[in-house]
Amino acid sequence: MFVFKKQQQVFDIGGILIGGHPGENPTVLIGGLFFKGQSIVQDTREGIFDKTATKKWIDTAESMMEKTGHPLMIQAFGRTPKAMDSHLSWLADNFEGPLLFESTNAKARIRAIEYCKESGLATRAIYNSINMSMKDEEKEKLKHSSLDMAVILGWSPRATFLQERMDAVRDALTLSESLGIKKVIIDPATMPVGAGYGLEHRTTVAIKSELGLPTCLAPHNAPSAWRFIRQSGLDDETTRIATIVAASIAAQLFATDAIMFGSLAHAKEVFTSVALIGNAMASAVAEANSVLNIDRPLFVPPSLE
Repeated sequence: MFVFKKQQQVFDIGGILIGGHPGENPTVLIGGLFFKGQSIVQDTREGIFDKTATKKWIDTAESMMEKTGHPLMIQAFGRTPKAMDSHLSWLADNFEGPLLFESTNAKARIRAIEYCKESGLATRAIYNSINMSMKDEEKEKLKHSSLDMAVILGWSPRATFLQERMDAVRDALTLSESLGIKKVIIDPATMPVGAGYGLEHRTTVAIKSELGLPTCLAPHNAPSAWRFIRQSGLDDETTRIATIVAASIAAQLFATDAIMFGSLAHAKEVFTSVALIGNAMASAVAEANSVLNIDRPLFVPPSLE
C-alpha cells in the first residue's frame, strides 16, 4: 500500500468524501447508465429506457453500498439533449447520491449544464469532463453555471509518457480553475489493452504524490477492445466481467480514489471485489501507520469479519 508524503486533499462531493491517503476514505464506485448496448436502453436518441429494470439495478447497487461501506455514484450518458433531459430528470427522482453526466455530443453536455441549474441538481452533479478539446461555447456555459465539481481528464493523443500525461493534467487543471471549478477528481485516462493501458496507474500515483488531489479511473475501458477475450471459448459474459473486476482492483491498489466500473449491472461483482481489497487495505495501512507513527483516521470496512 502507498504512503504519500504530500498532504492529500479531500472533497465533499454531494455528501461523499473523496480523496485522502489510501485507506483514509473508502474507494468510491461509479456505475454507468443509459449507454448503448445496455439491456435497459430502448431508444438512445429519445432517452427511452426500462425504468423498472433500471430501478432494480440502482436498488442492488445501493444495497451493496450499505453492505460494504463503499459509496455509490451514478454516471448518466445522454446521446442527445432530449435523452440527457430524460435521464437526468428521472435519476434526480430515483437516486439521492451524486450524479456524473457525460456525452459524446457537446449539445447534450450543454443541455445537462442547463438542466442542473434549472433543477437545483448542481449541488450533487459532476461535470465529466474538463479537457483541452472543449469548445468555447461549452466553456462559457460551464463558467457561468452553478456547477463547481468536475472530472479533469489529463490526457492527450501525444501524452504517451508519464511527464507528458502530467503536463496534460496540469493544463486541464489550469483550465478548470478558469471555469470556476472548485472540487476536482483527476482522471489520467485508461486506454485499452495494447493502446497504452498501464500508464494511467503510474500517473495516478504521480498525481497523488505531486498534487495530492483525488483521482479516478475508468478501468472497464482496458478490456473493451482486447482481442484476447474475443476468441472462441473466452467470449462470454463471465469472462468479460472477470476482466472488469480485475482492472477495477488494479486501479484500487494503485491509489485510485474513485472507480468508474462501467455498467451499473455489474455492481454486485465489483462492490464485492472492491470490499475484499478494502479489507486488505484497512489492515495493511493500519500496520504501516503504526510503524511510521502516523496518527490518521482510517476507513474500517463493515465487511471486515
